Amino acid sequence: MGLLTLQDRRERENLITLYKIVNDIEKIGKEDLVLLTDEDGRTRGHVKKIKKRQCVKDIGKNSFPHRTVEKWNALNDEVVAAHNVHSFKEK
Repeated sequence: MGLLTLQDRRERENLITLYKIVNDIEKIGKEDLVLLTDEDGRTRGHVKKIKKRQCVKDIGKNSFPHRTVEKWNALNDEVVAAHNVHSFKEK
């Protein structure tokens, strides 16, 4: 049937939400949630790569930003540089 699993849908929605936060579409303080890297001399990844905050407690390790960062950083430049949410969803 081609339907996504519940886990896949959750991961997709998390990435869409993170796209909105990083691109200031969601009006929340992204400084509290994500740390954008400022590495100009990067050799891997894309320009909107996010640093993973260090978490000691399980509540931090299971939080939205912490569980989504690795998947976000694994996306390619074309997907992350999408012009709007609609084009991000289609890629």
